[in-house]
Amino acid sequence: MPDHSAPATDVDDALGTVADELYGVPPDEFIAARDAAVAEARERGDRRLAKAIGRLRKPTKAAWLANLLARHRSEQLEGLLALAPGLADAQRTLDGPALRQLSSKRHQLVAAMAREAGRLAQEAGDPAAESVLRELHGILDAALARPEIAEQVRSGRLTRTLSYTGFGPEVDPDAVAVPSAPRSSAPPPSPEPERPDEPDRDDDAERRARLERLQAERDRRADELAAAEDEEAEARAKQDADEAARDEAVAAREEARRRVAELTAELEAAREREREAATAARDAETAAKASARAVGVAASRAARARARLEELDARLGAGSGDE
Repeated sequence: MPDHSAPATDVDDALGTVADELYGVPPDEFIAARDAAVAEARERGDRRLAKAIGRLRKPTKAAWLANLLARHRSEQLEGLLALAPGLADAQRTLDGPALRQLSSKRHQLVAAMAREAGRLAQEAGDPAAESVLRELHGILDAALARPEIAEQVRSGRLTRTLSYTGFGPEVDPDAVAVPSAPRSSAPPPSPEPERPDEPDRDDDAERRARLERLQAERDRRADELAAAEDEEAEARAKQDADEAARDEAVAAREEARRRVAELTAELEAAREREREAATAARDAETAAKASARAVGVAASRAARARARLEELDARLGAGSGDE
């Protein structure tokens, strides 16, 4: 059978429009809205679009909050994400003062954005618990740490909860800061004669070794994060499937309950009609018996009257014969 679905480019455009709408609704309404969009695409004969819409994943509550920020507070979100380059440079160069200053500002902005997301959720009629707001903190931190996550957040179509702990705690508190630029234009002091017991070279070697250890540790943690995110993605996919199955089961249960209620009402109405019919039958039986008794009495009375009349007729007939 030939496939009359729309071309791939048209499907992508239509899917983008539908996705923008779906990821703007509260998570509890996502499955129903997605199913309605799938049904609408099928009714139009666009099977390819219907299949693509059906693959859209339900967002977590925290991901939905991030989507609200991308949709309704994009300028503030960009202001937060603008800290990412500076944080990355400070962490890479181990510039302790800059890292502390930027980290403090990051914490303030992330907390403010989370509060704003909570207000947006309240306005949308789906308030967010404190635990969900903490998950949003993790998403925003992850967006600051990884550009690809920042793009997902900017898209307003995030589906999963992400987290990242790479800022601050991963930096050795004893590390020596490497300034990115000279702090003064004054000429450098004249070098003092080198003394054999000065440990400059040893310090440089130790610092390089420390940096290498930190980088190796960061790479290891990045690998752990990637593995954990893959595991989370699989778990989220299973959750979506299980929630869809649950929604279908709940709908089937509600339909069954509705049908049971209808049948129960019909049964009660039938029983009421039975009781009314039984009462009518008893009344009719009583009336029939009373009528039978009345007939018997009337028949006896008629028989006696008939006998008296016949007796009189006989006497009259006998009198006429004597004359």
